[in-house]
Amino acid sequence: MSVAQKVIKPIEIESFQYLLEHIEEYKEIFITNAVIVFRGVAISRGQQLILMRKFGDKTGWFPNSTSDITKQWSYEENHSHTIDTYNKHNISKDEILIPWHIEHIGYKNPAVGASWNMEKFTCERGIGNTLFVNVADVYDDFDDEKLEFLNKCRIAYLDYSSSIDEEPAIHPAIQLHRPSGRYALRLSPQFNPLDKFCYLHEFDGTSPTEPQQDTFAKICKEYVSAIQDNQANQQVHIWEQNDVVVADLFLMAHAVLGGFKPEDRFFYGCWAHAEESSKFGEN
Repeated sequence: MSVAQKVIKPIEIESFQYLLEHIEEYKEIFITNAVIVFRGVAISRGQQLILMRKFGDKTGWFPNSTSDITKQWSYEENHSHTIDTYNKHNISKDEILIPWHIEHIGYKNPAVGASWNMEKFTCERGIGNTLFVNVADVYDDFDDEKLEFLNKCRIAYLDYSSSIDEEPAIHPAIQLHRPSGRYALRLSPQFNPLDKFCYLHEFDGTSPTEPQQDTFAKICKEYVSAIQDNQANQQVHIWEQNDVVVADLFLMAHAVLGGFKPEDRFFYGCWAHAEESSKFGEN
């Protein structure tokens, strides 16, 4: 019998002021759960930025109260580009629209957090859900032999929109998530050994041998399965209009289910980064 995904329970708020009055409590919940959802009132984009700065004071990400209030990396999203580019106009609510991914892992300054403010949602309930898996939980499930191997790995990543001739971003396979003190597997949930956008760059300080590359690919296959196939690891957010999700994107691999048209839903997103710059490392 399969295990059902855990549904993320939103926190009902009476006003934005109410949220701020309880912010210290919510910060602790966020550090523990790596995702938090606020529901009950519409939050403006300016208030959303304030919220991101408040969480940044706890996590150390930018934006926070020390950063320039005018400097932010935001975007508007209805997923029309994905739907049109990959002809996903008719996929069902149970099919993956946005594949499992760890945000911006192919960039030098990847996003470590985000907030998504669902300003428009006219879908039926249960359509366009967002799925999450905490990669620190996957780390905890791996045995010592696999973790010892991965501790010696440095991975080269290219964003899928990049040319394979570009210089890759190189990260350790295992990294410490400083806000929680947990270790996380920073691997691609879409890993394919034939894919040139993610590969083993270095093992124990030297170029990897073919057997080491094979071992890495085998471990990554288990990692991908733990995210994509094991519902016991998965959490799901069921959207309503005006929901605000704050997600730790260092820890949370995520995917989006389909069943909607671009005109059905629209959210405003704010990125957070470990360094005070964009994902490209540019100010």
